[in-house]
Amino acid sequence: MATIYINNAKATYDDEIIAKLTERFNAKLKTYEIRKGDKYVEKLHKMGVTDITTAERTDILQAFEGENVDYVVYAEVQPPILKHWMSLFNQGYAATVTIPVKIIDVKGSKYIYNGKFTEQADNSAVIGGVGTKSAVMKAMDKIFVKTDELLVSRMPMNK
Repeated sequence: MATIYINNAKATYDDEIIAKLTERFNAKLKTYEIRKGDKYVEKLHKMGVTDITTAERTDILQAFEGENVDYVVYAEVQPPILKHWMSLFNQGYAATVTIPVKIIDVKGSKYIYNGKFTEQADNSAVIGGVGTKSAVMKAMDKIFVKTDELLVSRMPMNK
């Protein structure tokens, strides 16, 4: 199995976002031999596909042609939509996070899943004590509950 995780959040905590994404998906897919998909992203770029969310299934299958890969899992954290509010004594942030996910059965040449997950979370505290990171991470945790269910229900776990 090849995994492609992309972080387009463009936040100061980008490394933590990709680490959380990688850890969560890899934990659910631990029965598979997992390969990082960096070289396949490069192949897609050479094929003219610079935004993988727009890649067709056939483009992705072509990038994996001749490889010993049964499944591809692609997940991308898109830039969160952030809202800020303040009152007399506290402030807060709400974050809406969207993560498109594609799971492709390479050998069967079909999608197992092609969609996206969107969740919102917020965080508030006394003025000066809150930032966007906590709200973004909470929203990601909500998404992971759904992706966990997806992986358990759709992926063969006896590999």
